[in-house]
Amino acid sequence: MKFFDTIAAIATPLGNGGIAIIRISGEESVCFVEKIAFPLSGKALSAVESHKMTLCQIRGKNNHLIDEALVVSMLAPKSYTGENIVEIHCHGGAMAARLIMDELSDMGIRQAEPGEFTRRAFINGKIDLAGAEAVMDMIDAKSRLGVYDAASSLSGKLGEKISSLRNRVLALAARLSATADFPDEIDEIEDEEFLIEINGIKKETNTLIESFEKGRFVREGVLTAIVGRPNVGKSSLLNALLKEDRAIVTDIPGTTRDTLSEYINIGGLALILRDTAGIRESSDVVEKIGIERAKDSIKEADLVLFVLDSSEAFSPEDMEIAENLKDKNVLIVLNKQDKNTVLTVPEISEKTGVCSDDIIPLALPKDGEKIGISQLENRICHKFVSTPSSGEEIRISNRRHRDCLVSAREALKNLENGLTAGMPKDLLYIDLEDAATGLGEITGETVQEEIVNQVFEKFCVGK
Repeated sequence: MKFFDTIAAIATPLGNGGIAIIRISGEESVCFVEKIAFPLSGKALSAVESHKMTLCQIRGKNNHLIDEALVVSMLAPKSYTGENIVEIHCHGGAMAARLIMDELSDMGIRQAEPGEFTRRAFINGKIDLAGAEAVMDMIDAKSRLGVYDAASSLSGKLGEKISSLRNRVLALAARLSATADFPDEIDEIEDEEFLIEINGIKKETNTLIESFEKGRFVREGVLTAIVGRPNVGKSSLLNALLKEDRAIVTDIPGTTRDTLSEYINIGGLALILRDTAGIRESSDVVEKIGIERAKDSIKEADLVLFVLDSSEAFSPEDMEIAENLKDKNVLIVLNKQDKNTVLTVPEISEKTGVCSDDIIPLALPKDGEKIGISQLENRICHKFVSTPSSGEEIRISNRRHRDCLVSAREALKNLENGLTAGMPKDLLYIDLEDAATGLGEITGETVQEEIVNQVFEKFCVGK
C-alpha cells in the first residue's frame, strides 16, 4: 500500500439537509480528527473500535462547541481507500460542515481533489479502473437499469471478465515464449489448438463489444423524438407518457413551435423525450424554425416515435416524413383509434416498410381511458433491453472500454490472419502483447497515467 498525505472533503451536496458527511483519508487521519472530536463515552477516538460509530462533540478553537456528530473510523486496509479513513456525520446545512472543514484545514489537512479518494482506492488495489469508473456511473445513473449495470461493474464482475480474457492471452504468450526459449523441453502448440483458443477469446471479446450499444442506452438514456404532421397528437402522447400535462394541447394545428424535452423512466430505462413542432410546409417564420429543429431532432434521435392520425388518410406529408426515417430506429404510433379509423396496421407497414410489431394503435382522449400506452412502453423496452437485467448480465456502456476491446479484437484478428498465412508463431508474439495491453487498459493493469488522469478528473469532490 502507498502512503499519501491526509486529505478531507465534504462528501455530500452542499445545502440544507439532515446530514452532511465529511470524509478524511490518510495514515494520520484518526490522529488529526481526535483533536476536534471527543466521544461522549469518554474514550479517545483512537480507542473506539474500527467501523463503529460513536457520538462525539466537535470542538474548535478555544474548545468552542461546533456540533454533535456521529464519527466513525475505518482503519486500513479495510476501508474504501485502503488507508485509515474517518467520517464525520454532522448536521446538514450551510455552515456546520464548512466550520469543521476549516478546523481540519487549519491542522494541515489538504482539501481533496475531485475523485482523489477513489483514485487512492485504485492505486492501493481496492478497486480496478473499470470499478472506479462505475462509481461515477452509479452517481450519474438516470434509471434503474443504469444503477444495475453500474453496480455490476462496481462489484468487479466486468473486471473479473476482462482479467480472465487477458490471462488467457498471457497464457498463450507465455507458451510461445517458453517454446522459443526451450524448444527441446516444451512442445510447440499446434496451430489448430492455437486457433481454437484465439477464436474463443475473440468471440467473448466481440460479445462485450456488441453489448455496448444497449449498454450506452442504459447508461445515457434513449434520445427519443416525437414527430409527425401538426395536430396528430404528438403533445398528447408526450403528456400520456409523462402522466402529466406538460405540453399544451389544442385542436389548432401548429400549436407546438419548438422542441420540448423531458426525462421519463420506462421499465427501468431512461428516455429523453423531445416533443417537436409539426412537420409541414409553412410560411410562418417562427413555425419554420420549429420545423427545422424537429428535423434536427430526427437526425440526433436514437428512437423516433412517428405519430399518425388514423382517422385521416396517409398523406404526402406523412410519406415525406417516413422517407426521412429510413435509417432510423422507428416506432409508428397510430393515434386517434377512438375515432373513425381509415388507416390500418398492414397498410402502414406496406407504405413505410416498418414491421407490424413496431406499429402501435393508440387512443388518447382528453377524458377517458387511454389505450395502447402500456403496449408502446413494452415495445420500447423490448427494442432497447431485449432481456431483463438484474445486474447479473455483464455488458459495457463506457466508450473507453469499447475502444480498448476493439483494439484487442483487432490484435487477435491480426494474429489469426498471420497464423493462417503460415507465419512463425514467435513473430505473432507482438499481437498477443497488443491484445493483452488493450484488455489491461480497461482494468488499469496496463493503462497510461494520462488515461488515469482523464478518468478521475470527471469525478466530483468527496468521491
